[in-house]
Amino acid sequence: MQNIQVIEKLNLEQIAGEHDTHNISIDFDGNLILLTSTIREGNHHHTIFQHTKWGVQKINIPPSQEPFHYAQPLGNYWLLVNARVSNNKTHNAFVYDENQNLMSSFHMGDGIEDVQTTKNNEIWVSYFDEGVFGSSIGASGLLCFDKNGIQIFDFVKFVQTPSNNEIPFIDDCYSLNVSSNETVYLYYYSDFPLLAIHNKTGYELVNDNLLKKSPIVGSKAFSIWKDYILFGHGYKNKGQIHLYTSQTKTIQSYIPVNDENDIIDYDYAIGRKHRLFLVCKNTVYLLNIQDLIDE
Repeated sequence: MQNIQVIEKLNLEQIAGEHDTHNISIDFDGNLILLTSTIREGNHHHTIFQHTKWGVQKINIPPSQEPFHYAQPLGNYWLLVNARVSNNKTHNAFVYDENQNLMSSFHMGDGIEDVQTTKNNEIWVSYFDEGVFGSSIGASGLLCFDKNGIQIFDFVKFVQTPSNNEIPFIDDCYSLNVSSNETVYLYYYSDFPLLAIHNKTGYELVNDNLLKKSPIVGSKAFSIWKDYILFGHGYKNKGQIHLYTSQTKTIQSYIPVNDENDIIDYDYAIGRKHRLFLVCKNTVYLLNIQDLIDE
């Protein structure tokens, strides 16, 4: 098995210092977003660190009685989301301006697996099994909202369109990759297809048996470029990454290493567009699928 070198992009301790919990995501430009939380006097104190080519922008969020699990840019504002909610009315999505003012809030359902916004201010939300099989709007598995929290796409309705009846329903949306304003990719349980949704109306479906078997099956993240999909580890082969080529239907596995050729035994991966980030305890590494293919 080949080694593949990855680039160190973020040291969590150096940027954020001490904190209780954190979540890492990627914005629509491929920038890393670190959301930290510290509990003091019964409140959650959140800070956003957006890592761009110009440096790290730090945004403080007003204290909250509930935790936030996701942070994404929404125009000139920031969207903060709590993944869990106990009923169908409680708001769990909150929009703040850069001066910490709450601009709006709305309900986005329970059991949220991931949140990714686009440049045109749409909010794509995927749900894990407790959301899909619960009693909230998360039963769809995948929804899209506008910046005001109005639903503008429902996966269940999309699948139920007669021309789309070959698309499997979502039991648990393992991986989401909002690649552009027009195209969204997802990989999900239990059929484990790779599905592209174009402009909320068209689609491409890859339902290859290779995607349902080790080492890919169960992957929680992927990046994509042309006919190539780079998956983080699935149920097995922890610490490896796997390149699937849809044109030839082949898989090549790699062991990621740093610039000193030490193995990167990463905990989990996150992907967006053609970038796959590998997250360790205190460090985040980057592998651009374009660089891998060029080699």
